[in-house]
Amino acid sequence: MRARQFTLLKLLPILSACATMAGCVGSSNGTDTGAASRPAPSDNDSRISDARRTYSLDLLPTAVVTVNNEAFRVWLARESAPRATGALRTVVEEGLMFVPPEEIADDQGMLFVFSDERMRGFWMLNTITPLDIAFARANGTIVRIQQMPPYTLQTFSSIEPAMFALEVRQGTFARLGIAEGDRIEIPSDVLHGTP
Repeated sequence: MRARQFTLLKLLPILSACATMAGCVGSSNGTDTGAASRPAPSDNDSRISDARRTYSLDLLPTAVVTVNNEAFRVWLARESAPRATGALRTVVEEGLMFVPPEEIADDQGMLFVFSDERMRGFWMLNTITPLDIAFARANGTIVRIQQMPPYTLQTFSSIEPAMFALEVRQGTFARLGIAEGDRIEIPSDVLHGTP
């Protein structure tokens, strides 16, 4: 067991460099075993995930985006400048790591906002909740939807250039009939704001 841990620890920096986006949330086998609707903890509740995360979800900026008239309350993870370090970079890389399904309501998710359109790749390192991911162009058009199982180091690619990635609990997009070609409506303050 120790030899395996040592090998994985040595490989993590290499894997991190190979992935376009590390530490993103993921999805499971495609089935939703939870209740029809799970409320997210209120602002006064403590999140179980806070103990393991660098940044509590409550510290992240939020917004509301819509797809096909379905509103999603999202935590925002904006890409920092390439040379930037610290909080901005860590928030993007941390994504929804360690966040259990009960801390993500049916209408919640995370929106990754990048500075330009390019090929994007996410994996599920330390992500325990199965997720759907929708990659979208600068105009919000969804170019690729994938389901990501928890903990996998498999890279899930946008296949086409994308500027946004919307992650929600797995099965949400199928349940709501959201498909590639649909458009994510993103408020202008998210597009032009600063983290």
